[in-house]
Amino acid sequence: MIMPEITVKLDQFDKKLLYFLDRDSKADLSILAKKLNRSKPFVLYRMRRLEQEGVLTSYTAIVDMSKLGYFTFRVYFKFQQMTKDALQQVVEHVRTSLTQVWTITTMHGKWDLALFLCVRSIAEFHTIWDSIMLRYKDHIKAYNVAVYAPIYNFNRAFFIETNEEPLTRVYGDGEKEDIDTLDQRIIEAYAPNARATAVDIAKKLGISSDTVRNRIKKLEQRKIIVGYKIGLDLEKLGFVSFRVDLQLRSTKRNRELFEFCRMHPNIYQINNTIGGADFEIEVIVRDTNHLFEVIDELKTRFTDVINDADSFGFSTFHILAFIPD
Repeated sequence: MIMPEITVKLDQFDKKLLYFLDRDSKADLSILAKKLNRSKPFVLYRMRRLEQEGVLTSYTAIVDMSKLGYFTFRVYFKFQQMTKDALQQVVEHVRTSLTQVWTITTMHGKWDLALFLCVRSIAEFHTIWDSIMLRYKDHIKAYNVAVYAPIYNFNRAFFIETNEEPLTRVYGDGEKEDIDTLDQRIIEAYAPNARATAVDIAKKLGISSDTVRNRIKKLEQRKIIVGYKIGLDLEKLGFVSFRVDLQLRSTKRNRELFEFCRMHPNIYQINNTIGGADFEIEVIVRDTNHLFEVIDELKTRFTDVINDADSFGFSTFHILAFIPD
């Protein structure tokens, strides 16, 4: 049974701060101070402490890569005759050779490795796929390829009680937008750290801060940037993340199932895939017993349509880029 050890304990203020940051990781310090009814120096002190403790790992912009002209694919692999060291060599090869891959993670359970990649055409995907097969086919026992879109991401509330409606950030199925080189450069500079100031980004890119602010505002209006969230080290808080694949007998209650998952405090994402499971969700739980409780809750509520559920977890993220995870 997976039971991560709690290494950082949050008080109520920490929980509220993380909650508001996960709704909007770029939120101005004065806005956070007003919501939390504390001074700006105190809020900043707590943020810096959570960063130093390793709980807060990033402040990122969620970018809809489909609007930049990309298709997103997810590939799972189960290997055979593969040692831990050999698997690490696969990871290193992919990391250094396949620039289209923006997330690599080793897994436990049904699959050993997951790759998430963005390509501009199906032909580009085939080129990548052929190179992987040529190098590793004799070690691949099974694989699954899925088109990964659209994704419905909700702000996380597993650590706090709240009556607020969760935010829903949707990405992955938009029409391509026309952006210029400067927009691209701003996205690359801004998305990994949404709390970077316009002045800092302007200095880095050699442009005015007003240009940075105006461009980011337009990227938000065009839904190229669809929201802002934080990175969290769940294990330090005594939690772990799982993917749950639901096998459905019928899709007649999918809208109701979606709303139930959207409002559930432990479910933070719904993946709508082609080639994946009938209904995919991402959950955050204390341990595997808690995971089974969430799954049983779903099965009990939707016993007429849920046939079965399969779950597996992510252990190590070798690459986790700013593109949505």
